[in-house]
Amino acid sequence: MVEALRAVGGDAAVARIRFAPDPAIKAIVQSWPARFATARAAQLGFAADADIDTVVRAYARTHLPEGRTA
Repeated sequence: MVEALRAVGGDAAVARIRFAPDPAIKAIVQSWPARFATARAAQLGFAADADIDTVVRAYARTHLPEGRTA
């Protein structure tokens, strides 16, 4: 994930990352199901993202000025 961010946002984006426990985020993530079926989503035409690079690039295109990348 960090390397995907670096590819899109550069070293400046990665420098903003802090690895520190956050109880609020931990509680949210722990409420998510550990396993789930995706067959229905596939039947409806949804597709899984290819990889984390695809996710980060899509976010940048959608949310950053002019789809800015590094």
